[in-house]
Amino acid sequence: MIEKTNSGMVAGIIACVLAVLGILFLGVIFIPLAAIVAIFATVTAVKNKNIAGIGVSVLAWILTIIGLFTSPLLLGMLGLGLSAS
Repeated sequence: MIEKTNSGMVAGIIACVLAVLGILFLGVIFIPLAAIVAIFATVTAVKNKNIAGIGVSVLAWILTIIGLFTSPLLLGMLGLGLSAS
């Protein structure tokens, strides 16, 4: 059986880049995209037992959560806007 050594890594890196763009620029657009790509990266990395891919996916999730909490519009959409102020 051939193991894929980089499974989940590329998607995890893309999710990290999208999350950083969401933190710095338009969180409404980039943070949901980062979350979708991070889900795909996490599932792929866990399915193929790629430790590096899982690590990058965890980093993508951390950055996505930071992006979520730094975007007032996203917090308002989730109903957490009043509790943040």
